[in-house]
Amino acid sequence: MMNNFLSNTDLLLAFVPVFASVLALPGPNAAFAVGQSLKYGVVRSLFVPFGFMLATGLHAAMVLSGLWVLVLLYTSVLVILKWLGVLYLLYLGYKAFTAKSSVLAVSPEPMSRRTMLTTAMFVSLTNPKALLASLMLYPLFIHDAGSYATQSVALGLVAMLVSFGVYGGYVLAASLIRRRLVRSRRANKIVGAFYLGAAGALAAK
Repeated sequence: MMNNFLSNTDLLLAFVPVFASVLALPGPNAAFAVGQSLKYGVVRSLFVPFGFMLATGLHAAMVLSGLWVLVLLYTSVLVILKWLGVLYLLYLGYKAFTAKSSVLAVSPEPMSRRTMLTTAMFVSLTNPKALLASLMLYPLFIHDAGSYATQSVALGLVAMLVSFGVYGGYVLAASLIRRRLVRSRRANKIVGAFYLGAAGALAAK
């Protein structure tokens, strides 16, 4: 039993850098996190990595419970969701590019924390390759000698924490340059570019 516990712990420790390196790759999630942080600042934008964390938990639950089989049977739904996500990100990019004043200034209609959280989840969940990446990665870190249920829960929780850490890092890094851009109209193009980049990354998936 002790050997199984140590083996499972070793697998979890090995999972952390592998999963973190996958999440850290530039993509729609990272671009959206940076865009939101530049626009709203670090405190409000922490709801973005929290939303990504919840989406990571859902992906883990789907993969480790076998529900991914049902999802893959309805690939047309995944395609529709993906393009809805692309259109929404394009809309955010358009709004940023056409804003008459700096989008980094205090907005009269700021995005609510709930909307920011649910939008982050939507961006992540509409990325079909995120589910496929989870499908290929999670089974590699399940030990056949241990309890599958226990390992699945532990793996899912660790994945959620890693997700929050990685995207929280993106939010924090973007906030460090936000002060220099607050009064600049160039900020609109920068924020818009990140939204459009997120849309392009999602469309290419």
